[in-house]
This record gives sequence, C-alpha cells and structure tokens, in this order.
Amino acid sequence: MILRITLAKITVSTAFSILLLFFPFFASYAYSIEETAMKILTEGPEFISETFSLESRRKSLATQSNLPDPEVAGEYLVLPKDVDNRWTAELRWSVEWPGVYKARSKEAQMSMNHFQQSVWLKRNERLFEIRNYLLDYIYCQLKLELLDNLIQNNDTIFQLAEKAAKGGELTLLDLNKIKLEYANIKGAKATILDEKTSAINSLSVIFGKDCSTILSQLDCSIPEIKIPTEEELINLKNNAPALKAADAEAMAAHEAKNVAKMEALPALSLGYKHAFEDGMHFNGLTWGISIPIFSSRGKQKAANAQIVEAEFNVEAQNLEIEADLEALVKKLHLLTGQINEIAPLVENVDYNSTLLKAYQGRVITLIEYISDRNYFTNAAIELLDLRLAAAKTEFLIKKYAL
Repeated sequence: MILRITLAKITVSTAFSILLLFFPFFASYAYSIEETAMKILTEGPEFISETFSLESRRKSLATQSNLPDPEVAGEYLVLPKDVDNRWTAELRWSVEWPGVYKARSKEAQMSMNHFQQSVWLKRNERLFEIRNYLLDYIYCQLKLELLDNLIQNNDTIFQLAEKAAKGGELTLLDLNKIKLEYANIKGAKATILDEKTSAINSLSVIFGKDCSTILSQLDCSIPEIKIPTEEELINLKNNAPALKAADAEAMAAHEAKNVAKMEALPALSLGYKHAFEDGMHFNGLTWGISIPIFSSRGKQKAANAQIVEAEFNVEAQNLEIEADLEALVKKLHLLTGQINEIAPLVENVDYNSTLLKAYQGRVITLIEYISDRNYFTNAAIELLDLRLAAAKTEFLIKKYAL
C-alpha cells in the first residue's frame, strides 16, 4: 500500500509591540513566532524606509500652517537729464483670514494621524504575512521530522521484508510495493524541502538578506490555540488597524472641510511704502483685501463629499470586521473540536512499536503491519494539518489587533 501524503497549501494571509525591538537574539534561546516575526519586520528595508517616510511626512505637514513670508518690492524710474530719478521701496505682507492657519494646523495633525495609521495598517499586514511564512516553515520542519522517522523505520522494514521474501512469506510483488512506498516517501520529502526553501526565500526577501540563521533559532512547534472571549472580540474589533485608519481618514476629512470654510473668507494685505519723487521723500502704509470668489468655488462641496465617503468607509469597515471575526471564531471552534477529538488517539502513542511487536508475534502479516502504520501516519499528518489550520485562523483573528 502506497503511503498517502497530504501536502496542505498554506495561504499566505496582529498586533505587534515596539518593545520587541529590544529583544536580544542568542543561539541558546528558542524564539517564538512573535519574536522572530518582529525581528524580520523591524530589521527589513521596508520598515526602515517607512520610518523615514513618516518623519518626512511629519515635517512636510508641519509647514502647512506656516504664515506666508513678507515680500520686498521696489521701483526705480530714470528721468530726463537735470531731473531727479524716481524710486520707491515697499515691504508687503499678505495673510489669509487668521483662523485659516489654526484650521490648517488641525488638518495637518489629522492628516498625519491618518498617514501614520495607514503605515501601521501596512506593517500589520506585513507582520501577518511573515507569521504565515514562519508557520509554513514550521509545518515543513514537523513534516520532515515525521518523514525522517518513516524513512528510518523503512530500513527495518526492508530487513524484515527481505527475510520474509527468502522464507516465502512475502511475494516479489509485495516486496516491490514496499520499495515503491519508500520511493514515495522520499519524493514527498523532496517536495516539502522545496516548500521549506520557498518559505525561507520569501522571508529573506522581506528581511533584505538571508534569514536562515534567524530561523535556526525559531521554536518549531505549533503555537497553543486560544479562542478569544466575547470581551476580547469587542476589543479586537474596536482596535482593528483598518478601522483606526478609516476613523483617522474621516477626522482628516472633517478638518479639511473647516479649512475650506476658512479659505472662503477674505485675505488681508498690509505694507509699508517709501517713495522719492521731485526731491521729496514720502512714507506711507498700504493695505488691501482679497476676496476669494473664484478660488474657493466648489472646495466645500468637495470636502463634504470626502466626509460622506470616509464615514461610509468607517461603517463598511465595522460591518466587514464584525462579520469576519464571527466567521473566524466559528471556524476556530470547529477546528479545535476536531483537534480535541483526534489528538488523544494519535499523540503520545507508539503505534509503530506496538505494530512491530504484533508482526513479530505473528499476529499480523508484514503487509498488514505496513498498512496499519500508514493509516496512523496519515492520521498524524491530518492532525498536524488541523493544528496548522487552527494556528492560521487564530493569526487571522489576531490580525485585527495592533
């Protein structure tokens, strides 16, 4: 009987604390998925680039509420001979309605908050992606351990099979079946090794360099699954990065409307002027009013439209997150129920040793021994698949937390 190997394709789909930046990494310590993911994220080129981008955006927005610079102007007229030339010098300062600068300052703050929330949302998505690649890596490691044990066991089987074949207990056809199974296991191992390499390469791209050393320090065990309580689900929903980004966008839109209102008010211009004409010096003040009849047209309507769009986006995010969390929790309950049912029957039970003793006691034949061993091996593989599916689902839930 050929061993059936199920190779699950894990979809590349939480919050993270900046304090993990200061965790030391030593080879003597097995690091969790969270710690490893944070190291790969925060030392990668994308994270560093975003950090500079945040600072650049902050400084750029800070200039929006600056007062305009004063302007110096002059005029020099050359007159006919024996007549004094004329000249003037003027210092002007044009300012908009005073409240517009305060409104722009608030808008800049809200825009910065929206930009920062958007960056955190992007980082959260990237962290989630890294965690899933790490789970892929762990999955491959556990599968390889299982297949290595099978390959070692097959060495014993070959010895038993050759002995049984010589004694006439096993036919040549049965012996060939055993050899084909061994080849099948080796082929499955090669496939998993390829998937493991793919996970390492994907993580190395995010890290900006080879991350094999980091992965060698990873605790390669499936994380313990914890189903969130109702209170935890409410907190997850209210603190979801996507919702925070949508809220920040709505607040920025409201401040943009206030700026549009203030920009519709008149602007003022004050100045000092000195003139020389006909041998006399003149000093005086200048003033003016700019009425934005045309420049402000349509700005408030556009701002209102942005507010409506942003508020609908907030509501849409609320509904989507609530429905998604509900579905994920139901799925997690289903998976953990299956795990709790199968785990006691598969884990911590040495079926191979028991079956080998049964064969040596002539209770079962060698083919029956191999068939039963394959059955329990597949059960262990399916349990591993369930545990990884549950871990992926829990990570999807954690994705909604900063």
